[in-house]
Amino acid sequence: MLAFSSFEIFVAMRHITYRKRQAALAITAVGMAVAVSLLIIAVQNGFSDYMLDIVFKSLPHIIIKPIDGENYLNLYQNVIDGVWGLEGVVGVSPVLAATATFTHEDKVANAAMLGVLPFEADKISKISESMVQGDLNSIIGGKRILLGRSLAEKLDMKLGDTVHADFPDARDLNLTVSGIFDTGYASVDEKTSYVSLETAQVFLNEGNVVTQIDIKLNDIDQAQAVAGQISSDRYEVQVWQESNPEIVESLAYEKASNMITLLLIMVIATFGIASIMNMLVLEKTREIGMLMAAGADSSHIRKIFLLESGLLGLMGALLGCAMSLVLAIRLRSLQIEMPTGGMVDLPVILSYQDMVTLSLIALILSLAAGIYPAHIASKLDPVESLRG
Repeated sequence: MLAFSSFEIFVAMRHITYRKRQAALAITAVGMAVAVSLLIIAVQNGFSDYMLDIVFKSLPHIIIKPIDGENYLNLYQNVIDGVWGLEGVVGVSPVLAATATFTHEDKVANAAMLGVLPFEADKISKISESMVQGDLNSIIGGKRILLGRSLAEKLDMKLGDTVHADFPDARDLNLTVSGIFDTGYASVDEKTSYVSLETAQVFLNEGNVVTQIDIKLNDIDQAQAVAGQISSDRYEVQVWQESNPEIVESLAYEKASNMITLLLIMVIATFGIASIMNMLVLEKTREIGMLMAAGADSSHIRKIFLLESGLLGLMGALLGCAMSLVLAIRLRSLQIEMPTGGMVDLPVILSYQDMVTLSLIALILSLAAGIYPAHIASKLDPVESLRG
């Protein structure tokens, strides 16, 4: 590890304070690189946290489906009983999904009709938290339906209205709207409705069957392990990464593109410091000769310029951290549309760990940028340097 003497520190600080404009440019370049990098990471962290929060709160972590060639799961209660015996399982919900054509007066819309057991389904998707009118449990014991707000608006329906549901090979049903929900994702709400499991079975006329079993865990990272314990040749088991590939792809794409951007930003900042340090060596040729004539050897000269580049990088990193904090607060007030739909505050998560990491990277790159100029300075001939 390099150790710097008070003489080397004094000379390095003198160079920085004497050439204020060049020093300010170098510090600003590093500061902007660190600030932009931190903001990119903060937005990526916020985006990832937002997407994973959707997975944790609203989506099943494991889905059991019929094998290829089959449409329904029979004797599903035996499967449910077995799943409840596994560690980490906090919710198991049978679902009978069907497509229905809904008609109200002259309005027509196609949407998914999900037959559920309200209490169990709420453990998976927190439907009760999205209810804006009516009650989730109102679909129990009758031909009643919950509509997404966007679907209700499309059909021009309100609480208490009757909607006609039909579909080829299904029974026609008249269903009373007993609730309206709003998940915040208009594209989802426009295509989703809930009825009781019994009502869905009557609609499809398929008996006591379901199309899938949704499972919720207390730790989404354990999905693969738990799925391995459920696996069977009688049905297909999917973890959330497989059933929601768009989320995984979005997270992977964001991470890859951001890493490339970060690399380019930091490399540009590094070349900026290297250029400034090289110019400084050229400008300080006579002073380097005087220092050598006064007894400074090549090691002292090398350390002076390395220290100088390191100090510029460190000050730039501190400036960048301060800038990122201010900008992060501003960015949090921006409204954006997420891929899942709906407008939300821009998710920004700026952590001290990222600030420390980026500051260390900036310092290391700044030291690296100063290696070549420091080497050139240490190899100057004192006599030729004094001649200028």
